[in-house]
Amino acid sequence: MLVCIPGKKLRDILSLGGTMLGISPSSHQTSFFNVQSPRPSQRFKTFINLSSCIHFERLTPLLVKQFWSLSLSSLVVSNSKPAYLGGIRDLEAPIEEKEFSDSSNSPVIPETGRTNQSHEPLRVMDSNIAEILNTLRKYFSCIPDFRYMSGLKVSISCSLRFESNTFNRMLGINNTATAQEEIDALPAIYATVLHFSSSAPYGSIPSYHIPFLLGEPHSKDHASQNASLSIVPLGKEDSAEEEKHRATVVIDLEPREPTPGIVDVHIETNAENGQIIQGQLQGITVGIEDMFLKAIVPSDIQEDARPQYNFDLFTALWEACGSSSSTGRETFQLKGGKGIAAISGTQSVKLLDVPANSLIQATERHLTRFVVGVSGEPLIDAVWEGGIIQNVIWEDASPDATPVTNSDMGPLRLTYNNEEYEKGGIINSRQKNLGFFLVLIFLPPRFHLLFQMEVGDVSTLVRIRTDHWPSLAYIDDYLEALYLS
Repeated sequence: MLVCIPGKKLRDILSLGGTMLGISPSSHQTSFFNVQSPRPSQRFKTFINLSSCIHFERLTPLLVKQFWSLSLSSLVVSNSKPAYLGGIRDLEAPIEEKEFSDSSNSPVIPETGRTNQSHEPLRVMDSNIAEILNTLRKYFSCIPDFRYMSGLKVSISCSLRFESNTFNRMLGINNTATAQEEIDALPAIYATVLHFSSSAPYGSIPSYHIPFLLGEPHSKDHASQNASLSIVPLGKEDSAEEEKHRATVVIDLEPREPTPGIVDVHIETNAENGQIIQGQLQGITVGIEDMFLKAIVPSDIQEDARPQYNFDLFTALWEACGSSSSTGRETFQLKGGKGIAAISGTQSVKLLDVPANSLIQATERHLTRFVVGVSGEPLIDAVWEGGIIQNVIWEDASPDATPVTNSDMGPLRLTYNNEEYEKGGIINSRQKNLGFFLVLIFLPPRFHLLFQMEVGDVSTLVRIRTDHWPSLAYIDDYLEALYLS
């Protein structure tokens, strides 16, 4: 690992002639043992207000800062396993294998007795359902079973920095360096270790190591304390200078359930005077949007065939998550061959009073990598012109998509008829629309979030289906922050 350390500080590290504070020479006289030995018990100190000078922040702020999360583990009293493990179970051995594994003293069931046992009725399915099941079986066989192997990970990029003046005052260091000596006089921390923990189901979070970090200049600290409302353009040189005093940290989570939470951060580091510092830093908020991943594509799918595969997968999952799905009793084997999972879907709707142009721009900015299909000639023309959404299925022939003229500027209204109301269905009284966005989002460890967005000129109706119903508690706020803020 290459570490950039200023010359004077590097010489101080390599110099073994002097004795640092809190470090005593070894009692051995040989040159091999003539190395300073630390006494951590005397120099180990915990600071309560360490987060006032050492700042740990997200690089990308959240659209929605969740201050709550839905926990269902306490609702299941008789089950020792958490609620999020209920959707995956081990694959049971066939009945024939169980019979052979029994002892010889077990009673033998005659063939006539077996015919009287209850069997699951035969199911007749058409070719469309069979194709959907084949797509889902192939797809779920690529999802790792986190109980027996490493699951899918979510990465959150953060930055670590600390203020020189506040840090020196905390350690009791009086700094009177001149402007020419400022770079050498800046404090530094060495061999920093960040430990992460969370009460949310994120699995074991690995620690992160930072070999060297230089404090922010004093002038920057003074400017931050006396910040004004004036806007100062930031040049490339200023941006590069800031990068010298920041360390990029990546937090790797392995969610057992797609839920927001908070990651607690604990730091252990070493100051230049031999002081070992530890303390708690500001926690990192994890939002539902951090759980958004692209769906897994099997390795045998060619690059040019992936758009069609993602589109077919969306269609299969949309059907499986429907209320009248024909795949409700099916189970799908996960990667590794030990676990199986079933799909239990639910659905909802969300009406967004936002113009089409604003909705398209927000979708291109935040959901581009999850869009698998665009239908309707008016919407395709608007999206194609931007050139941001690519490698998706374009469906020109959409019976509901018609050009919208300036005279048709009424809002999108939702009405119910008696028959559809009993079924929970919603129909759109306004027949003209621009088209549809189809959005497929993977929620680790094995769940999905599907959007069918019917885009109108002034309003958009979002039909939502998912196989993880607790996530619906967060999607409403997310869509409002994404499109209405």
